[in-house]
Amino acid sequence: MYEITDEEIKWAEEILLPSGLSFDVQRRNVIKCLSSKDIIACPGSGKTTTLLAKLLILERKLPLDHNQGICVLTHTNVAIDELKNKIGNRNSRLFSYPNNFSTIQSFVNKYLAIPAYQYFFKKEIHIIDNEYYKEEFYKEFNRIFKGYRDNIIKKAAYSPVHTLLRLDYHEDNLILMWGTKPLEQVYRKGTPTYRFLSALKNRVLQRGILTFQEAFALAEEYIKTFPEIKTIISGRFKYLFIDEMQDTSSRQQQVIQSIFDFNKVVTQFYGDRNQAIYEENSSVEVNNFVQGEPLSIENSLRFSQSIANSIKNICVSPQDLKGNGTIRELKPTIIKFNKENIHRVLSTFGELIVNNNLVQEGNHTFKAVGRVTHNNDGEKIVIPSYWPYFNKREKSPLEKATTFNAYINHLNKLNSTFAKDYRETFIKCFINFLRHLNIKNDSRYFTGKSLIDYLDNKLQKGFSDIEKLMTDWTLKLNSGINIEADLKSFLSNEFLSHFEVTVSKENLSNYFTPNLEVPNDEQESVANVQKQSDYLYVSENGENILINIDTIHGVKGETHTATLYLETFAYVYEFDQGKIIDYLKGNHTKPKKRQEQILKLAYVGMSRPSHLLCVAIREEALEGHELDLIDLGWDIVDVQAQKKEIKPEEQTIVLQS
Repeated sequence: MYEITDEEIKWAEEILLPSGLSFDVQRRNVIKCLSSKDIIACPGSGKTTTLLAKLLILERKLPLDHNQGICVLTHTNVAIDELKNKIGNRNSRLFSYPNNFSTIQSFVNKYLAIPAYQYFFKKEIHIIDNEYYKEEFYKEFNRIFKGYRDNIIKKAAYSPVHTLLRLDYHEDNLILMWGTKPLEQVYRKGTPTYRFLSALKNRVLQRGILTFQEAFALAEEYIKTFPEIKTIISGRFKYLFIDEMQDTSSRQQQVIQSIFDFNKVVTQFYGDRNQAIYEENSSVEVNNFVQGEPLSIENSLRFSQSIANSIKNICVSPQDLKGNGTIRELKPTIIKFNKENIHRVLSTFGELIVNNNLVQEGNHTFKAVGRVTHNNDGEKIVIPSYWPYFNKREKSPLEKATTFNAYINHLNKLNSTFAKDYRETFIKCFINFLRHLNIKNDSRYFTGKSLIDYLDNKLQKGFSDIEKLMTDWTLKLNSGINIEADLKSFLSNEFLSHFEVTVSKENLSNYFTPNLEVPNDEQESVANVQKQSDYLYVSENGENILINIDTIHGVKGETHTATLYLETFAYVYEFDQGKIIDYLKGNHTKPKKRQEQILKLAYVGMSRPSHLLCVAIREEALEGHELDLIDLGWDIVDVQAQKKEIKPEEQTIVLQS
């Protein structure tokens, strides 16, 4: 049995914590614990840093007895990158055999789905990716006779056909499904429609193209066929750590429990069930690996005690939250509005930020967050009701890339487990290269589809040879090999030769010149997209307060100096029929299913700020509750008189002045 000492924790503190800070008793207990436990951590508890301390200390003990390894699973590549960056050593032994450091999906793909496909289909898998699958599915679907296609679409009603027809693990068998039923229960075997759909699905499967969900279906069939996998996996890993365990779906949980013997593997699951905001369509109850009495981290490093007192009951399971005593105490504030003055809510929030001198405190981040971004009923409150210019979507680094150097930088930083992400970047680079040289498809610039169609018709082997090249480049990138010279040579020679044009050496050379400036119109386009999600408040004394507007899902895990929680309409209004206001008043009752999800979202949204929590609530929802809320420590303010509204197109000028 291994042991973690106080001296080892002190060593980890020097690496992970600011000078002079140390882990408290609760966190030290979590770090020292090397038995199977749930770790329940409140918002802003620093649980990831606590887990990292344990991992760094365990790394020093590698290799473990019998050459066993450590398995760390989380839910997103962003989380994996964050963990790797904090460890600060890309060559860490934690990232090499016999250890595993990945998302749950990547783990299932690597150890179960890919070998399962090789076993059942006797060939190599091509790709596991939802978007790529969708594109290829409809290429096959469009080969079906139009009359049958129309009937299939009609049968699907409002559901996309590609999500209904799938390979799934149903009642201990791997079969074709249509929605919740086996395909043969919807279309009788032998009918033309059944033959068309089953043949379509078989063609896509034979090409090795799967969805993420189908990877789990194959994994489940593989586990049934080879139950000894559990012994093998459990023999390889001594420890299993899952971060953000509350986001684990029932299917992910079932697979993990099927391949890890919890009697042999030390299992620890880190998270907060009150922050489980990702809904899943499943009748299976997710208990998130509940295993005995948990260890708790109840004191938040993120927010003050006044915020802790205000939100401790706005959750499915009440907890005794403790705030950070070093953060200045500010009363949480309710901004009262009606539909006629809702447009003043953001300026009131800006005024509160200025009045409380928050510009120089915390991380200087100010955000307004809500649940619902749009609906078809103009009477219902959504995020754009507060800020009509709101546009959630911002350009990704790939969309912003306009030069060869930008594409190379993006590829080098991509660090994705999905081949589709690399393929998309290569094709966008090809298109951008042609556009720079003004090479067109007849009179139009090439798109991804038209480029592939053009090369399929032009080349003897179609686009397949280029697909192989992209696969080779992807493998090199994942091995840390620089492909800049290879890609440059390919574009300048082989690729360019497929187009009947003459290109000057100067023009060709210009494309590969580093730091080529982005045209002004493209710079403005990128800036405008960013500004759609920003509100600029200008105070009477000229202070500029930039308030970013986002969804609750978009800010999960973030910390802000001040956060404004915006009431929006979902199934019901959140502060009357949803009864969040009762929880604000400390009247906690076991929530019903719909209330439970609203509570989880409210809890995540309201636990973001370090200094100031504001909540926007309609005056009709507040009626009859104001005195109780004031007694409990809330300030209530009416919206302020409207200041000059700074529209998105004006914001850059103000910020630069």
